[in-house]
Amino acid sequence: MTAQLQRTPVALSAEAFEPFGRAVTLPSGSPSSFGDHFDCWFNMAELTGRDLKLGQVIARRGEGIVATMERHPDIEFLLPVTGPLIQVVAPGRDLADNHEAPDAAEAIAFLLQPGEAVVVAPGVWHAAAMPVTEETLYMFAGLPHAPEPGREASPWIPFDASARVAVGTPE
Repeated sequence: MTAQLQRTPVALSAEAFEPFGRAVTLPSGSPSSFGDHFDCWFNMAELTGRDLKLGQVIARRGEGIVATMERHPDIEFLLPVTGPLIQVVAPGRDLADNHEAPDAAEAIAFLLQPGEAVVVAPGVWHAAAMPVTEETLYMFAGLPHAPEPGREASPWIPFDASARVAVGTPE
C-alpha cells in the first residue's frame, strides 16, 4: 500500500529554506545601487560554476502529487516568472550513496512568489516545481553533470517505501 502524506506549502523565508540552500526573497532594506528609475539589490545569492546553463519549464498543476525527486552534485537556481510556484524539497544525506532515496516524511513544500527564488544546495532532493494554479513558466539554472552511477536511465527517484506527497493549496 502506498502511503500518501499531505503537505501545505509554506511561505518562503531565508530561515525556513536554509537547510536546503538559499532563499532569495523580495528586496528589503536599502538598495546597493539606484537611479532615477530603478533600485538595485545586488549579490542576493551566489551561483557558482563556469558552465552554468539556463532552462525554462512550463509547469502544469495536475493532481498535485509528488512521487519522485531528483538531486544534483551542485546548485540549482529556480525563479518563477508568470505566477507563483510550489517547490517540494527533502534533505539529502550522502551524495556518494547512489542507492539513497528521498524520504517523503521529511518533504517540505515552499511557496515561491514571482520575484522570489531559491538556490537549492548540492545533494538536496527536489521535485519539479508545480504551479499554484493551472500553468506557470519558471526558469532554472544549473551545471551540466553526469548521471549518478546506476541511475543513468532517469534521475527521478521514488520515495522510500513507495510513499507519495500530496501538495495542498497554499493558505
